[in-house]
Amino acid sequence: MSGRPLPSFISRRVIRGRYLFLDLDPPATTDLAVTCAGWEECSSGYEIARDGFRYLALEYIAKGRWELETDGKRWNVGPGTVFAYGPGIVYSLKALSDRGLAKYFVDISGHSASQLLARTGLKGATPGRVLHMRWVHDILDQLMETAHLRPAARKTISKMLVALFLERLREDLRTGPHSSHAQQSYDHCRQYLADNYPRVRSLSDAARTCGVSAAHLSRLFHRFDTETPKDFLLRLKMNHAAELILRGSLPVKTAAAQVGFDDPYHFSRCFKRVHGVAPSHFGK
Repeated sequence: MSGRPLPSFISRRVIRGRYLFLDLDPPATTDLAVTCAGWEECSSGYEIARDGFRYLALEYIAKGRWELETDGKRWNVGPGTVFAYGPGIVYSLKALSDRGLAKYFVDISGHSASQLLARTGLKGATPGRVLHMRWVHDILDQLMETAHLRPAARKTISKMLVALFLERLREDLRTGPHSSHAQQSYDHCRQYLADNYPRVRSLSDAARTCGVSAAHLSRLFHRFDTETPKDFLLRLKMNHAAELILRGSLPVKTAAAQVGFDDPYHFSRCFKRVHGVAPSHFGK
């Protein structure tokens, strides 16, 4: 927000940033208040250390490699990492990458703030990892855009978006060792399915291409995801098929073939399982 002095807690090692400032001194009776939020592109020498913070806060790593330290423990963290801090929590965050460093933060306060944060599973500044990063960027970017709204709308909508962000974290957050071999294997397999789903004929073939067995692929998804690899692959195929039918006006048989189904009847059953209606009715 141009022309407005930055609060002292905003680092000066930021190349550029977008900020949302709301009530930096909310009333003691507040249930939930968003005090501040931001997106920051940071310099290679970025480093911050705190032995406490006035608000409850979350930081989300969007780009780059970082070192997070708290309670005598250190983590090498990257995109998808989220951690929390607040009053009485000691932590430090240091940039490891030379460039391409970016992160979001959200500061909240109020009676229900600590309860909502606790429900996510985040404890202290111990990091967690978001399984699917796209929705995080979508919600936090929408939060930043409320800076352009009327004051009353900005206050209401920002609270709704932060509550949504915290609820989604409950479903999509995983805590535990970062950058383990199993996690890297899962990331590789999931990305392969996301990039190649129209051409994937079977999970066995996909697993073999990724260098794992079909059984191990299932175990990886059970450990790191919220759905099975079969359901993930089917959802991608059926969403793409729906777009082909709706926007491309393709016949059902043609859409089925483009997502790897030779049998249009089997395709129709799978389509109805995902979308609740047959593809012929969907097209109408």
